[in-house]
Amino acid sequence: MRYFPDIDNKREALKLIRNPFPCEVANVADEVQEEFLELKFNSTAKEDFKDVDLETFWVKYLPVYPLISNQALRILTMFGSSYLCETAFSTFVAIKTKYRNRLNVEGDLRCVLSSIRPLFSRSDS
Repeated sequence: MRYFPDIDNKREALKLIRNPFPCEVANVADEVQEEFLELKFNSTAKEDFKDVDLETFWVKYLPVYPLISNQALRILTMFGSSYLCETAFSTFVAIKTKYRNRLNVEGDLRCVLSSIRPLFSRSDS
């Protein structure tokens, strides 16, 4: 776990983020215990948790439970952003081969990493 060396200290927090309902209040940080108890016994939230994905759940309950939701979203976004970084680096390595060693690869990277797909029309002349 070199990427996240303090993961053992946050294991309980990660359990809370993945599924807050079976967690125990003793394993939750003191500053969020009140919100946690309200969330744990909120039957509407339990149903929503079953019906939507994890990110959507925490975004939906951000106005109601801001402390817990902010912690959850901060941790969840960490993985998405590191994934994008790793993808960009792998793409850069693939572009910068010894056969294609140009100093300026910004345009190529922009094309490869963009989520917008180009609309090429095929013209048969």
